[in-house]
Amino acid sequence: MKFLARLFFRGLAAILPLALTGGLVWWAVAAGEQLLHQAVLLFVDEEHYRPGMAFLLSIALVMAVGMLMYSFVVRQVYRRLTSLLERIPVVKSVYGMIVDVVRLFGSADERPFRKVVLVAHQEGFEQIGFLTREDFHDMPEVGEGKVAVYLPMSYQLGGFTIVVPRSRVREIDMKVEDALRFCVTAGVAHRSADSR
Repeated sequence: MKFLARLFFRGLAAILPLALTGGLVWWAVAAGEQLLHQAVLLFVDEEHYRPGMAFLLSIALVMAVGMLMYSFVVRQVYRRLTSLLERIPVVKSVYGMIVDVVRLFGSADERPFRKVVLVAHQEGFEQIGFLTREDFHDMPEVGEGKVAVYLPMSYQLGGFTIVVPRSRVREIDMKVEDALRFCVTAGVAHRSADSR
């Protein structure tokens, strides 16, 4: 029975990540297809419609919005809209959380976490974290020579930010994705081969 249980969990560990990833991709494609199906039918009749056209339109629309964000006028409108959302009590919490998650996995220049560091604690142990602020020139009450480090917690979406002297923080040569995976899985995850 122990051998059979070990076989089952080994198979589950191999299948589950693939199934969840495939399910997420399938959901994204289906959602794009369903949302923009009618929009495609404005240009193509039902007879010539092919599955996937609406999803391709959704990709094109996202890229078009990305291009529009280079425009000064569009950026100003976007900034005003987001500042309005950030004033509505419940909406601002949900919106802020979504923005943080998107930035976390977005382009490298927009990510809040860019540097992986080790923080030395007084008790003699070190903890992996992410440098989120390198100075507090706008907050002089914090003090000079301090940095802010975000320390994620294992197996959950959460963590806490600490302010420590710069001397107790050292940057390490590790990709943000690898460090996040390491922290979230409590050190179980190994470094991917292409990041070494």
